[in-house]
Amino acid sequence: MRLQNYSKYLLIIIAFLVAIVVRWWFIPGGAISFAYDQARDGFIVQELLQGDLKLLGPSVSGVPGLAHGVLYYYLIAPAYYFGHGDPRIVAYFLSFIGALGVFTAFSLSYLLTKKVLPSILSAFIFAFSFESVQYANLLTNASMGVWFTPLVYIGLYLWIKKAWKWSPIFTGLSLGLAVQSEVALAYHFAPIIFWLSIFRKEIKLKDVLISGLSFLVAVSTMIASEVKFGFPGIKGVLYLLGGQDQISGGKELSDFISIFLNQTGKTFAFNTFPLNIVFGGIMGFFMLIYSTASEWGIIKKEILTWQTFLASYILAHFLALPFGGTNMRHLMVGAGVGIAVFTGIFISKYFSKNKIIFAAAILMVIGSNIYKTFKENINGQTIFPLQLDLVLSKELKAIDYTYMKADGKPFSISTLTSPLHVNTLWSYLYNWYGKEKYGYIPYWVGRDQIGTLGNNLGTPPSNVTNHFFIIEPTYGIPELWVTYAKGDQDSMSGLIEKENFGEIVVEERIMKNEK
Repeated sequence: MRLQNYSKYLLIIIAFLVAIVVRWWFIPGGAISFAYDQARDGFIVQELLQGDLKLLGPSVSGVPGLAHGVLYYYLIAPAYYFGHGDPRIVAYFLSFIGALGVFTAFSLSYLLTKKVLPSILSAFIFAFSFESVQYANLLTNASMGVWFTPLVYIGLYLWIKKAWKWSPIFTGLSLGLAVQSEVALAYHFAPIIFWLSIFRKEIKLKDVLISGLSFLVAVSTMIASEVKFGFPGIKGVLYLLGGQDQISGGKELSDFISIFLNQTGKTFAFNTFPLNIVFGGIMGFFMLIYSTASEWGIIKKEILTWQTFLASYILAHFLALPFGGTNMRHLMVGAGVGIAVFTGIFISKYFSKNKIIFAAAILMVIGSNIYKTFKENINGQTIFPLQLDLVLSKELKAIDYTYMKADGKPFSISTLTSPLHVNTLWSYLYNWYGKEKYGYIPYWVGRDQIGTLGNNLGTPPSNVTNHFFIIEPTYGIPELWVTYAKGDQDSMSGLIEKENFGEIVVEERIMKNEK
């Protein structure tokens, strides 16, 4: 089965347009996960836009002192500026860039096969990939890893094949930008070192040094941040290397193998057959093992094949697991492009001669991803957040409810949040959405927010009796603190009615007269 060369341009453009449509489909309805991290980033970008330049990126959860790069803040700043703080505009912007990944998938596949059909398939598989669509609208620094990680391997392949003189610089810059996105992606150093050592006779030391320098340029803001703040990142790295992470440090070898299989299998499934995680994972490992083993003798044990090269890309995260990788949600970010390329080449190579099987394989992969996307994405980015129902659409309905019940009168709020006692999320939403739509913001009743982002909700006068208690989804919040918070509310206010917005609960209350 062959495609005419002139057709590939039309098909790749169609794949790109399809990718945009799929990624933009649910944004107007506010199907965007928006929790503390996203509100924090929104406030930080506001400070940046007001002239307070930033050097330190988002912190790495669970690792003291370690932070991602600051690039994400500068990237989304224009979208927040032109969108007047609306996260949906940021989602449109990020998902547009994410859709460009169809060109990356096509290019990587074409480099490895020199064939149009598998390259077009790879592009379409990426366009519809459930995981890639989820990442496209995920407002976090890690989402940039989907863009930059596959560029590392395009640059690396061109480098070891001596196909482009700028490839060492391109590889170094791409890896640096990937690390800016998610610091854990530094594990991609390992495949680079592996392939350069295999082809060391053809690799010039000068190119290695230039690539290293390019990497340092790409992470220069991270280096500057380390210098300015006393090298906290080095302490964080030593914390991980020393096995001080409680989750990783308490595991044995068999645990790491199990986690590796589960993480890899899940990522395979989310890109090939997300309807069934187990079957999708088995299918992914089968493709990987079968295609490599079946051709090992045919190609006279040549080490560089599309199978081995992509395997080094997809499986590289194994090296990070003993060093805190077990509890990093975005450890495999960017691997989806490699999986899309592997799947596209596999289907083309083994099924293209039988039109029925070929069509069935494509329908199974793309159809399952479409179904999963339209089933899940209405609820936001469901495979990542810890608090699944903190979705912008539900949050805005909750805020509308408080204003409607207040009927234009001043009111106060209290919140039960994760992180505990931090009102950053609701402060952002009331300042952006509530103030813009209703002309005023509520007062705050609760622990002081001094030192936290969004500390501008004032203390209510004694004559303000309208009060609302907003309860975020409580999984992850210790039950004792839930009980304490509800007891505090009952001690100072009386319940009028309760309204649920998914798992977000808003209680309309009236403050007790203590005169």
